[in-house]
Amino acid sequence: MKLAIFSVLLIITLFSTDAAWIADGDMQQPCQPTAAPGGENLPQPSSIQVFICSSYSYKAPDGTTVVLGEVQNNMDTPITAVKVGITFEDANHNVLEYKTGTTLLQVIAPKSLAPFSISSTKPNPSITQVSVNLAGFAPASSRDQVLVISPGSLQVSDNMMLQGTIKNEGTSTSTNTRIYLLSYDAFQRVVSVGTATIPIIGAGSTANFTIASAPSSRAKTFQVIAESDSYQSLPTDVSNIVASLPVIIGNTNVTNPSGSSYSSIPVYAPVKISSDMTYLLNNPQSYVYYVQIKKFGGEVAFIGNSTGVFLGGTDQTHTESVSWTPDTAGSYYVETYVWDSNGVPLSSAGTRINIVLVK
Repeated sequence: MKLAIFSVLLIITLFSTDAAWIADGDMQQPCQPTAAPGGENLPQPSSIQVFICSSYSYKAPDGTTVVLGEVQNNMDTPITAVKVGITFEDANHNVLEYKTGTTLLQVIAPKSLAPFSISSTKPNPSITQVSVNLAGFAPASSRDQVLVISPGSLQVSDNMMLQGTIKNEGTSTSTNTRIYLLSYDAFQRVVSVGTATIPIIGAGSTANFTIASAPSSRAKTFQVIAESDSYQSLPTDVSNIVASLPVIIGNTNVTNPSGSSYSSIPVYAPVKISSDMTYLLNNPQSYVYYVQIKKFGGEVAFIGNSTGVFLGGTDQTHTESVSWTPDTAGSYYVETYVWDSNGVPLSSAGTRINIVLVK
């Protein structure tokens, strides 16, 4: 067994930065009318044709809570100045913050969707759930959808990178052209957003773009869309996915055998370490999920593994777990990896987890 890649890196908190913490918004929610709390005047729900679609929330690396989602315009006319209200709450439904934001696209075309990404003002570990409401919108002039995006291959490893071209087929200059790379999970929720901006694209001209973004282990499909001060593009699917390391580890949890969290771990109490793994290719692939536990000084205290097979196609997300029973009090780190059966890495190292004190 090759152990050379097991090394001590950054110590972080118990939450993974890849959506390990999910608020109520993580539940699948269909597009539906919502009312603003105490709010601005909107039509009655029966007449509303602008909906909040399924939302998704997670803790960002800086400790803020990020809420992603989409607004659907089912009207026959475009809208603008869309306001989305986010209520951040604790476990007892006490409101900790209410914040409004707007969609990433300034104008939502008729019968179309536009994504939003809104974060809490500051880090607050007490935020455990969110609610999302439509807080207002206004009529808009239409924008010609004459920006044509030609995405290249999407390179996926520790980071995602998409290169491509965008052509302005309009009759005037496209200024402040913003291109968004949207990652969707199996429930068609937006789970990450990457952005690139091109200041000027002349009429009839083509520009190159590169979008770099952090990957989400939940991502299944990808799309790009663009908007400038005067024009828009149609949504364009990204179909050419190239994975240099085809497995992404996310949502690593340290729990008791039944899945409940420990505040501290007693000596000789059984511990379950589990991770979600997303496979990015379609061909079958066997794998070994490794868990390594180290003391603060770097001494290896435990190595365990479990095995499985990705069949490809729709079989692309697995959850694996390894059990460990500590026999010595102290502070430990958890490291996770996925290799093939020959010891070749299939993933980058998962997020390092500090499991507090074993008492």
